[in-house]
Amino acid sequence: MGGVDVRAIATLVIAVIFINAVVFPNAQQMLHYAFLVIGAFMALIYRRSVPASVLILILASCSVTLLYLIIGAFRGATTESAMQTIIIYIISPMLWILVIDLAWQLLGTEKVIRGLASLALAGSASVAVYIYLFLNFGPQSVAFFGSNANVHLEDGYSGIAMHVLGSLIFLCAAFAAEPNATQTRFFGLSVLFSLGLATIASGRTMAVVGIAIGFLFLAVIAFRQIQWHLLRWVFVIIPAGLLVALSLNFILGVDVAQALGRHLDKMQGGDIERPAQIFALMKGMEDTWFLGAGHGIGVEYIRSDTFPWRYEAVFVALIYKVGFIGSLIVLFPIIFALGVFLNALTFGTARRYDGFFGAALVASFAAGFTNPYPEAFAFQWMYILPTYYFLSVRPINRLSRGVSAAKDEPFRRNLVD
Repeated sequence: MGGVDVRAIATLVIAVIFINAVVFPNAQQMLHYAFLVIGAFMALIYRRSVPASVLILILASCSVTLLYLIIGAFRGATTESAMQTIIIYIISPMLWILVIDLAWQLLGTEKVIRGLASLALAGSASVAVYIYLFLNFGPQSVAFFGSNANVHLEDGYSGIAMHVLGSLIFLCAAFAAEPNATQTRFFGLSVLFSLGLATIASGRTMAVVGIAIGFLFLAVIAFRQIQWHLLRWVFVIIPAGLLVALSLNFILGVDVAQALGRHLDKMQGGDIERPAQIFALMKGMEDTWFLGAGHGIGVEYIRSDTFPWRYEAVFVALIYKVGFIGSLIVLFPIIFALGVFLNALTFGTARRYDGFFGAALVASFAAGFTNPYPEAFAFQWMYILPTYYFLSVRPINRLSRGVSAAKDEPFRRNLVD
């Protein structure tokens, strides 16, 4: 088999992985995990060596996880919780790191972003297809998208139960922060318009917050770089927003003003379950002196009868489970990446694509305090992809514009040899 064929197969595997992860997360879990393993295996073949700094970070995180698995076991944690922890905190992140490294070796930054733009359009379209099928043919017609199917249309409000809404958090923030990240401005605005429609129709508050975060960073970056162009963006964003509102009102009868009002109510404390579990977890932290209770150990507030050690506020629960210092070690790559982005933003040294990946990481990180995305292997790409960019790709781009030839050529030779 020639090198070109192997490269094509590798690209196809990457495409299948990200289509599953972004557009159909949790829909075909076994298929997704199988391709993730295949992609990681291919990455191991073509990656001759792993940087020492990456190995140190991985080993440090794994050591913390294993230590608190032992502590949890001594405190009565179940075998099931231990297995889930190993998969979520050790195996799955390693697979994603290898797959994302392979994706960048194959495609480079610009093609990765164009691929995400296409997946954003597909994900937005899947929301429309989901609503149409559910309303016309019932819940069984959308079984492919996952369990607990539901579409709620009432008094000008729209809400749906669909896993792709997690992906919208990342995508909305990324493309709102850099709508020009794609090859053409029209394509970028089309992606943003589609994401806006899907977000409002979905009723997912964090996706709305993602758009707000993206526009905030767009304003900051644009103000530093092209201050006088900001007024022109006002005349683009306002008509686009009105078009979204009119489209939703015409298609679904959704009152955008009322829908946004509901989101604001939720952000101001309308949801009582998440604050309750966060309060219980914080009390658990105090009881364990912020040293960590161990993996597989829950608090008095039970969020899930099936998995009583798991909580939606993942990052808060992580501090409870492995302690403050342990959490810093496990989350250090993400925290460091956020630091690089915010430092560049503060001192006006942000480069192209920084806003795209930085805003997406901020939105995804914020979502981890209220939603269980970091503990779902289908969504871990939202954290590892931008972290990889800031820790691996961005430093190389400092030395050469775009993706360095030095990084692409060895991989090409490996595929041909």
